[in-house]
Order: sequence, then C-alpha cells, then structure tokens
Amino acid sequence: MLKPLFITCLSLLNFGLMAQTVSPSVFDFGSVPLWKNDTALFTITNTSSTKFIFLPIGYAEDLLVLLPKQHVLPGQSVVAKLVYYTQDRGNFRRSVPIYVSSAGEPLALTIKGKINDFHPDAMLNCPSLIEGNPTPPAEKPIEILVVDAITGKGLTGFNIILKNTTDQQLIESATKDRVYFDMIKNGKYQVNVTLTGYEPKDETIYVNRVTRKFIVKLNHDEGPMVMTDPVPENKDDKPVVLKNPDDKEEERKDIEKLREKFNDMFKDKKIIEKDVMVVKDGDKDSLKEDPVIVNKTTLPDFTPAGTLNREKYGSNNIVFLIDVSGSMDKPTKLPYLKKSVKEMVKVLRKEDLVTIIVYASNVRILLQGEPGSNKETIYAIIDGLQAKGLSSGTEGMGVAYDNARQNYIQGGNNQIILVSDGMFNAENFSPKILYKQATQKAQEEKIITSAIGLGKNPEAIEFMQTLTEKGSGHFIQIKSETDAVTVLVNEIMTNSRKQ
Repeated sequence: MLKPLFITCLSLLNFGLMAQTVSPSVFDFGSVPLWKNDTALFTITNTSSTKFIFLPIGYAEDLLVLLPKQHVLPGQSVVAKLVYYTQDRGNFRRSVPIYVSSAGEPLALTIKGKINDFHPDAMLNCPSLIEGNPTPPAEKPIEILVVDAITGKGLTGFNIILKNTTDQQLIESATKDRVYFDMIKNGKYQVNVTLTGYEPKDETIYVNRVTRKFIVKLNHDEGPMVMTDPVPENKDDKPVVLKNPDDKEEERKDIEKLREKFNDMFKDKKIIEKDVMVVKDGDKDSLKEDPVIVNKTTLPDFTPAGTLNREKYGSNNIVFLIDVSGSMDKPTKLPYLKKSVKEMVKVLRKEDLVTIIVYASNVRILLQGEPGSNKETIYAIIDGLQAKGLSSGTEGMGVAYDNARQNYIQGGNNQIILVSDGMFNAENFSPKILYKQATQKAQEEKIITSAIGLGKNPEAIEFMQTLTEKGSGHFIQIKSETDAVTVLVNEIMTNSRKQ
C-alpha cells in the first residue's frame, strides 16, 4: 500500500512543478527567403488545478509578445503570439520568458530560423503596444558633431566614415558641423574623420537606444613649426623656421637656439597665476572662450522627483548577474537583495538601463536594457525571483559582459554587479580566467565589475574581493536591512558621478 501512495505523491509533485506546458517548445521558421515578420504561435495549456493570468513582461525593441488577457482555467489551452523584428540577416535564435500568476518559474517562448533577405513590406522596428497609437517611426538617426578641439567651434568640409564589421557609410565634404546617419543598429562602430589642416581622427563609439549623439574633436595639423618672437623689443632675433624637418642636424640646432632664447627671456623671472581673463558670452575679441566651471559638489544629488540629478550624475548601464541557487533561499539573502535593487531603481531615470540575468543550474536573461523609468516592469521581475538549483556562474559572467557591451553608454557608467552568497560550482570554473577577463574588460572596454556578497563563506568573499579589484569595482556586503536600502544606491552614485 505504501508504494502506490508514494508513486501517487510523486506524480502530484511533478504535476505541481509542471503547471503549464508550451507547444511547440521551439518555433522553427526554417530558412526564409524573404522575411516579413511572420508570427510564431505557441499553445499554452494550464495543467494545474488553479486558474492563472499572464503577468506583464518587459518591452523589447525587436520582439512583440501578444498574450491573452483573461484568466486561463484548469485544463484550458490558449495561444500566445510572438513577432520578431530585426535588421539582421542570417541565423537567429531568441527566447522570451513569460511569467504567470500561479508560478515563480517562467515559461520560455523560443524562436529560431535563418533570414536570407527581407520582403519590401517587412518592418524593422517593433510597433507600439498602446492601442490607437500609430506605428512609431524607425530608430532615430545618430548625430555626430565635429568641432575644433581647442576652440570648440563647429567645423565643416570634413569627410567622415562610419563603419562596423558588416557595414560602412561615407559622407564627403559635410556642409554643416554635424552629420546624421540613418538605419544604424545598436553596437560598436569606428568613426574616421579627415579635414584639411587637421590631424585625422579615428575613434570608437557605442550606439544604443539612449546614446545616439557623439562629438568628435579634431586637433590642428601643426606641420612645419614656425615660431615668432613674442617680445617686440628684441629686434635682433628673427623667427626660427624649421624648413627641413627631415634634416635632423638642422632641426637640433634650431631647437637648441630656441631653448637658449627662451631661457634668456625668462631668466630670474617668476611665473604666477595672475590677471586671469574670463571670457563672457558676447565677447568678440577672444579667439577662445573659457569653459564655465561648475562646482558639482554643491549640486543636489536628487531631483524633487527623487531621481538622480542629471547635472551631477551620468547615465548608468547596470547589468545584474544574480545567483538564484538554492542557498540564496534565506530571509537575509534574496529578500535583502530584492529590497536593495528596488531602492536603487527608485532613483534611476529614462537614460539609465537595467539588465537582469540570473543563474542557478543554467543562465537566463529576464530583462535586457530596460530604461530606469519603467520601474513597475523592473519591480515585477525582481519580485518574481526565486532561489532554486545549483550555482553555475561562470557562463553567466560571459553573458553579463556581452549584455553590458550591447547596451554600452559612451561616457557613462557601464557596470556588472555580481550578486552571490558563495562560489561558482560549475565544472569549468576558473578564478584566474575570470580575474583576467575582469581586468581586460575594465582596462580595454571601461566596464566595471562589482559584487555584492550575501554570505560568510571566506573563500567566496576572497574570490569576489579579488574579482572586483581586478575589475576596478567594489565588493559590497549586505548584512542588514539598513545596508540593503543604501549600498546599491551609493554604488551607482559613486561610479556615475561627473568629474
């Protein structure tokens, strides 16, 4: 009698864990000659004994998810629709987590296929979900302003090339000091600017849906050095002209002559800061305007609405990599983390981006590049976090860095925040490799790596301390509810403060 009872209980347990089913598990479009935003259809069946509703999901630029709004009764099947908008040809695979009110773990709607080319009627941007609104225009073009590095004055007549690994655009002899490039996808680009009389400029920019304006500063091409006598009374000396730069001996003699001349001019004289001229708006006689210096330490940290002051704090691109393994299921761990993240979200603005990646037995992206102004969306994801499974964080670090780079904000705070209570226990875990990766990201890509520790494991604490040291970030411990309220807000304020 005990054996059948045990089997029955086990069956009921499995039934509770699999409260909903999705068919197909992956919608395969196959190879599509002309992509036209075809709709993937998924059948979701409520196999539990209670009804549920679908919870709101985060907005994505390239995915439109259409879910039934009514309750789904036990045994009932409904259809979810997923539409993919992209500008990329080639193979793709995308997955969206769908949450329901009766379960903590999300369902996954996954699509894959290969796009060979686009139909003339294909849309490249996801339409608005607000009823009655027209389809929004395509992504705003990026703007590049070219100025003199010394005077800040806009320049014209330059040639500019914008390129990445797959595309290249050229504008010749620009008639204005700023140019615009349309149909630019998010990502890393190389900008090359040339103008007669200036040194060529080649720099890297990162385009995303927030950062779409850039400034390129050109330095004068000095050419052969010509120096005139700054002291009119000294009529015996003539201007020194370096006519033959290739002639090293003549150049050396000319430089030596200049050195002797200026040593004699400033002999026994003390140079002091005196009579500093402040050029005001409207002054026409000066060739250069001094910048207005604002003491940012006196500015308030927050606006009346409670968000970060834009004049004092730059934009944030925050990628959370959160351990949701079983060991995090403690009153002083995951609940404290949720409170800390939500306190941070309160002060964020539209230009601040939040990505949430979780790892346990596997790695999942729950939210990607969500503007900080969409607070309810972020709160819903945070509230839905549940602890369960192993702690495979090694793969998660790579995914986190990829997402930080994808939403990179030029000149902003681009930061990974690892949250854990212990060591990674994946088979391929190597602290040395992760230390090297964090160092490289900090030095070459200016992506900071910080960590929040929620446990007392000495080995884990040492690992996170070393990781954040290599990644130019901070190691933070949350030991109380008071810490949970303040530590994350202080962390992003420290890293985004304007100099």
